[in-house]
Amino acid sequence: MIRSRSALCLLALSACTDAGLTLLPADPPTPVDDKLAIEGSLCTLPVEDLVYPLRVVVLVDASESMSVTDPPDPITGVTSRERAVKALADELLDGTSDTRISVVRFSAEAQPLTQVNAPDGTLQSYFTDDPALIASRLYLLGETDRKTNFVFALSEAYAELRHELTQTSQEDLGLSNVQVILVTDGIPDQEGSGDPVNDIRDAVKAIVDLGSLFRLDTIGVSTAHLASGVPAVDNRAETLLQELANIGKGTFRSFASGGELNFLYVDLSSLKRVFTLDSLVAWNLNALVQGDEVRSDSDGDGLSDAEERALGTSPYLPDSDGDGCRDSLEVRNGGSGLDPLNPDDCKCYLPDYCFDEDEDGLCDSGCLDVNQDHLCDCPDLDGDGLCDPDTYQDTDGDGLFDCEERWAGTNSRGADTDGDGLLDLHELRFGTSPDIDDFASDLDWDVVSNGDEVRTATDPHHVSARGRYHQAYRYALSEQAPEPGRSCYDFGVSNITLTEALPALSASPARGPLGQGWSGHDRVLLFAGEVPFDSPGSYARYRVACVEAGFRAEGNYRDPPSGRVTITEDDFVDLLNFEPARDCVLASRRSAP
Repeated sequence: MIRSRSALCLLALSACTDAGLTLLPADPPTPVDDKLAIEGSLCTLPVEDLVYPLRVVVLVDASESMSVTDPPDPITGVTSRERAVKALADELLDGTSDTRISVVRFSAEAQPLTQVNAPDGTLQSYFTDDPALIASRLYLLGETDRKTNFVFALSEAYAELRHELTQTSQEDLGLSNVQVILVTDGIPDQEGSGDPVNDIRDAVKAIVDLGSLFRLDTIGVSTAHLASGVPAVDNRAETLLQELANIGKGTFRSFASGGELNFLYVDLSSLKRVFTLDSLVAWNLNALVQGDEVRSDSDGDGLSDAEERALGTSPYLPDSDGDGCRDSLEVRNGGSGLDPLNPDDCKCYLPDYCFDEDEDGLCDSGCLDVNQDHLCDCPDLDGDGLCDPDTYQDTDGDGLFDCEERWAGTNSRGADTDGDGLLDLHELRFGTSPDIDDFASDLDWDVVSNGDEVRTATDPHHVSARGRYHQAYRYALSEQAPEPGRSCYDFGVSNITLTEALPALSASPARGPLGQGWSGHDRVLLFAGEVPFDSPGSYARYRVACVEAGFRAEGNYRDPPSGRVTITEDDFVDLLNFEPARDCVLASRRSAP
């Protein structure tokens, strides 16, 4: 009986377990709080805060006929052309603006008179801002000889301008007024075979073309004719000089024989324009985008922390061997002989000789020569065994040392070499071209341009709708009512992915420009590029703001907890003046509800 009862019970229990039960769903995964949003307002720079460079080349005819057309004053012995150039220098070179003048004397050949050399004797510039230097060379304009060759004079102007413009920052080019003034009393002498007038036209066109090549604000070739008083000769000369001024987008004027030459007819002013926002780009320097993944790059050098461990490089130092080339640049140029662990391959540091004339065992210049190879050692004031980062120069503030720009093929005087609104370092990190404008190209054929992928922090080499949905930064920009002399905007950037920076093993100072180097935080940079409203093709001038935020997977901790930060215009600083330790704001102190 007992067995029967037990069986009945077991049967009853079995019947209960056979009843249809619905399993409860598993708890959904906890959302990861690794997103940041930044909002704020920004106005473009006031026009009075901008510098408008002016460069003037004065080509002065010194052929024999000028001794008749423009003879020296019988009392002072000074010619009208000398007085005109001096008056121009005195008026323009007043020390209140970025103005420089080059004076060229030409006859059968061209002779630059205002060349400025560096202390070692190398050419520094053909242009000067020193009126005294110009005044000391003016007497050469009064000396005449031989024939007149316009082509040589204009070719000299072209060479001088090209040299000057390559030494000018890209940001200043869009504000620059460049003028060439050709002063002569007649027509050029026949030199060689062919049509000299066509050669002269081509020489003027080449100067004008520099404006497009360097994206100048204004460039012009003006002409001045000192009449001989012989109608047939003067008419022929004036016809040619008027044509050259038309080609050169300049102005022509004829001065009667015995009249006083001046350059008042040439527009040497710079029109100050209101600027407009050309681009606004956010970038988490410590987030490395690779396909659908966003990996941590604690030192911001373009290699993920995992890649650094595999390579044996330091995830705390962007330049592990201290040679001036960042780790990622050396890895990507390994085929050219670069190694991120070899301090002797990048050749960024060019040592001076260690002279010891007093034979006290020390370099007379004060540098150290520990290995006694008669060359100064690279400075290492912090004693970490690596060259100090300030040994290397970043002229344009784009985050690449000048020597790195040589390896990358970019311009060390322009933060955005190709002028596409993305800084050179930013493009190198995302694998697009920093020296050829490929913003509208599409490397991965996903119908999203390279430029939009870089700007929104997705991989331009990888097709992924999921990546665009989860990773892509989202921008909002609206224009406010303008203030006098500048444009103002409200902006927002959201869906910025934060990564988990490595904890410090020891004191690890940030090394390198533009915030590269371990800081224990993610550094999110916002670049604001501004251009004149009527010249959208100009190279932009950049300011940058920096927000330091953080994320820890353990505990799903985000700093700031709200994930929202508000910044102001005061947080944007000129790219060349950016110092991360001073200018980066902690997100926790600017947290928005």
